[in-house]
Amino acid sequence: MNKTNKEIKDQFEFFTELVNDEKTVLTETIQLESKRNNAYWLTGQSNVQHKTITEDIALLIERSKRDTKYGIKLRCPALTEEPFFRFDSDGPAHRNDFPDIPLEEQSVTTPHFNSFQENGKSIAYKNDTLKNENEAKSIAEDINFGISLFCMETNSRLEDGDFPTVVDKAPEIELDFDQNTNFDNISFE
Repeated sequence: MNKTNKEIKDQFEFFTELVNDEKTVLTETIQLESKRNNAYWLTGQSNVQHKTITEDIALLIERSKRDTKYGIKLRCPALTEEPFFRFDSDGPAHRNDFPDIPLEEQSVTTPHFNSFQENGKSIAYKNDTLKNENEAKSIAEDINFGISLFCMETNSRLEDGDFPTVVDKAPEIELDFDQNTNFDNISFE
């Protein structure tokens, strides 16, 4: 059963303005770092400045270390605690169980966007790019294609009009100085 997000239902005009109006992503390169509570995922974020809304907005990105699966979210705590707009590159299909959607169109496979209807119910959908199987496959496999598509869908850009880049933080090199390493024949010049 698709539960209602009461905050979005009660503030749907605010939600629509958050999603559709121009936004500026404030971080040009979003670095993904190990997620504290899940060793198999990386996470990164940027603050987002809205053209007309002053509340805090965050762009959140998570990527699996094991495969190419990733997710991108927009969150505005002044509206609701859960993300108000999402992109899922992989995972289970979402079922839009609404009487006005024909049965054969109710299952929406990934990759897809997740938004909300005026009644506060979550809805998954594919835009024209994601309906093209080859383009959808490329986007699902490349997080930087995905962030560009997400930004286009949510009217979000960097200040210069470009899209942010997502990179993994360079792995730290661990040296174990307890192993009696001999550096006598190495020149450090």
